[in-house]
Amino acid sequence: MRYTIAKRTAIVALLTGVAGTVLWHTGAVPLGAYIGPPLLAVAALLALIGSRPPYCQPVTPEPEDCQQPRPVAPADPDNPDSLVDQMLGQGRYALLLRPQVACDLRAELFERTLTELQNHMALVPDGAVVLGDTDGNAGELEIGADGSPRQPRSVRVAPYFLDRYPVTNREFFEFVASGGYEQIAFWDTAIWPAVLDFVDRSGRPGPCFWNDGCYAVGRHDHPVVGVCWYEAAAYARWAGKRLPTDAEWVKSGAWPVMLSNSQSSQRRFPWGDTMDRSKANLWGSGPGHTVSVRQYDDGVSVGGIYQLIGNVWEWTRSDYVPSYFAPEEFIAESPLKSLRGGAFDTYFDNQATCQFQSGDIQIARKQNIGFRCAVSVCDLMLYQESTRDDQDSDLPEEVLA
Repeated sequence: MRYTIAKRTAIVALLTGVAGTVLWHTGAVPLGAYIGPPLLAVAALLALIGSRPPYCQPVTPEPEDCQQPRPVAPADPDNPDSLVDQMLGQGRYALLLRPQVACDLRAELFERTLTELQNHMALVPDGAVVLGDTDGNAGELEIGADGSPRQPRSVRVAPYFLDRYPVTNREFFEFVASGGYEQIAFWDTAIWPAVLDFVDRSGRPGPCFWNDGCYAVGRHDHPVVGVCWYEAAAYARWAGKRLPTDAEWVKSGAWPVMLSNSQSSQRRFPWGDTMDRSKANLWGSGPGHTVSVRQYDDGVSVGGIYQLIGNVWEWTRSDYVPSYFAPEEFIAESPLKSLRGGAFDTYFDNQATCQFQSGDIQIARKQNIGFRCAVSVCDLMLYQESTRDDQDSDLPEEVLA
């Protein structure tokens, strides 16, 4: 949908005010980062966007016809409930559950928002997870800088929610349609000058392989690809979430079980300890491209999370350091971020496990990399005092306490 500059400016002012206030209160951005720069930069962004995006991996087939989706209906400025309806339609329920916003929601709207969270995200409990090759088969050779085997390390993870599915084209479209690429508050300051380069085939803001601001017909529920790490992080902030850490991602799939005070067992794959290619979209078991995020339900994790293995690699917020380097000794020409899970073109079994880690530069925009989002339990309001006694929630008591 094409917006006039005036309409874009109005949208930026409204959404930046709401989202920016929450981000400032939570410490994500300073106050000055969202009041002035977004509005001043809009005109320049709209005029200058059009250069070819960096690291946009070429695709052999010609661009497919694009589906022209409509964004969620705009909110009625005179009706506060209308804004909640709009944000829920955009998938921004986590933003509504931030304490600064949730405390002002009517009980009915709060319960509706909480239900959206439970339907779209899975709770991953706190506990330790072991990172690294725990069984000698995880892929990369775990050798330290001195030549000796590197021991796996245990990391404690606080309780959090993780998206049940990778972020889809339709979900990312809402971010694009709401002016997400023009709202500087959602973007890391280091990448501000390069946001102009994050455009689709037609030169409009959006993922690398879209055309004319939209995705291909029939791919609304496929994972969005052609987005770099910065684009994924910006979407997550817009939605009131964040990218998961490396340890969080591994824990959601490996699902460790404590056997004793010093020993735990964790899965090699979300479905168990044996590779079964029929449970994931990998090389030879899938169509050779992305599929709907709701397929392969036999491969879900213990917590009910889909496609942690296969379909697309997933960005995490953690830095990537090859296992044969000590973190303090590894220096890359460009910053690298960790990737997990394998993709539709992953050939080797040992690269499609919960333990295997890959990485890429932060501005890589490839056809086999997507992402999903997380949010910490401690960052959300999961009950209102007025409804706590009689609420019927599926969340565990320790989370609501």
